[in-house]
Amino acid sequence: MLKKVTKFSLIFIIFSFSFGVVIVSDDDVIGSIVVKKISGWQYFATDQLARLADGSRDFDPLAMKETITFLGAKITFSIDNPFILIDGRAYNMGVPTRLEGEGLMVPLIGFFECFAMATSRQMTISSDTIRLKTLAKNVGDLRGLLAQRRAAAVRSVYKAQPIPEKPEKEEIRKPIKPGKSKVIVIDPGHGGKDPGAIGPSGVKEKDITLSIARRLKKILEKRGYTVILTRNGDVFVPLARRTEMANKVGASMFISIHCNASRKKDSHGVQVFYLSPARTDDARAAAALENKALLLEDNPVVKDLSELAYIMTDMVQSEYQRESSLLAYLLEQKLSRETGFEARGPEGAGFYVLYGAFMPAVLVETAFITNPNEEKKLKTSSYQEKIAKAIADGVEEFMKNIERTR
Repeated sequence: MLKKVTKFSLIFIIFSFSFGVVIVSDDDVIGSIVVKKISGWQYFATDQLARLADGSRDFDPLAMKETITFLGAKITFSIDNPFILIDGRAYNMGVPTRLEGEGLMVPLIGFFECFAMATSRQMTISSDTIRLKTLAKNVGDLRGLLAQRRAAAVRSVYKAQPIPEKPEKEEIRKPIKPGKSKVIVIDPGHGGKDPGAIGPSGVKEKDITLSIARRLKKILEKRGYTVILTRNGDVFVPLARRTEMANKVGASMFISIHCNASRKKDSHGVQVFYLSPARTDDARAAAALENKALLLEDNPVVKDLSELAYIMTDMVQSEYQRESSLLAYLLEQKLSRETGFEARGPEGAGFYVLYGAFMPAVLVETAFITNPNEEKKLKTSSYQEKIAKAIADGVEEFMKNIERTR
C-alpha cells in the first residue's frame, strides 16, 4: 500500500516497470495510483480508481463489465474494449482495457483524457502528477468553449497566410457529390522539392508514399469510398494546404502516409501518430523530422516550429482526438499483422500536417526507410500492396467501430 501523499510528494515505486502518479482535482490531492507498463502503454487497475474516490463499484460477470462512480461520474468499462461509457455517453480511450493479475487494467492517459472531456475538466499531466481542473458547468459549455478555442487557433494560424501557397503544379480533381459515399483524403507525404527521407540505396520517401497512396486509393474506391489524394504526382504541397483540402470536401478521415527515419540503422517497425503533444523523445524526433517541410515553404504559416506547441495547447481535448487515437491503434495493428513489421505503439505528437483537420486524422510511418532491410521491402510492389491493404482494412474496422457508438 502507498502512504498518504501531499501535493508536493514525488512517488517512486521500486519494482520494475511500475511507478506512482498523484491525482489532483481542483487543487486538492485525492490520492495516488500505481501505474504499470504493459506492451509499452501505461495502465492502472480499476480498483485503485474506486479507492481514490471512495465511490460505488459493481461488476457484471455475465456481461464482463465493471461500473465505478468516480468524482460524481458513472463510468462503465468492458474487457478488451477501448470504449468506455461515462454517464451513458461513449468515449474512446485509444487502447483497450486488459485483464491482468491485478484485475481490470485501464490505460492511464486515455482514461483521464476521456474523463476530463466528459466532465468539463481540463487535464494536465507531468511525469508524476495528473491534474484535473473544472472548466465549465456542463458538457455543452465545454464544447462551446473548445469550439471557440479551435476557431481562434485556426484564425491565428491562417491570418499569416490567408490564401495558402499553390503547389508547383495544381492537381485536377473531380467535384465531390455530397452523400454519395464516405470521403477519405489520403496524403502522400512530401513531394516535389521535398524528397523526404532517403534510404541507403537512394530511394526517396516521396516516391514510396505516392506509390502506396495510389494503391490505397484503388482499394478503397473498390470498397465504395470516395478518395482524394492531396497530390497525384511529384509536386510540392504546403503542409497547411493538405488538411485544408480535407476540410473543404468534408472528409470523414485524413491519412498522411510517410516512411520513418532514424540515425540508428537498426531502428525498425511501423507506427501511427495522431495530433497531441509528444510524450516521448522518439515521438518528438519523428514530428520534428516531418515538420521540416515547413522550412521549404515560401510563406509558411508557422515560421518558428516552437509556435506549434503553443497553438496545440488549445487542441489537446479536441473532439476528434479520441477517434484519431482509435484510428491510429487499428491501423497500426493491421499494418503489423499484414506486413510483419513490429508495431511500435501509436502515439500523439506535434505533426503540423495534422493540425487543423476537423475530422479523425493520423500520420502513418509505414516503416524505417533508413533501415536497409525495411527499405528493401518498402521498394517492392508486394509490400506496398500489403501496406495499402492493411490501411484499407483498418479504415473499414474504424468505420464499423465509430458507427456503433454514434
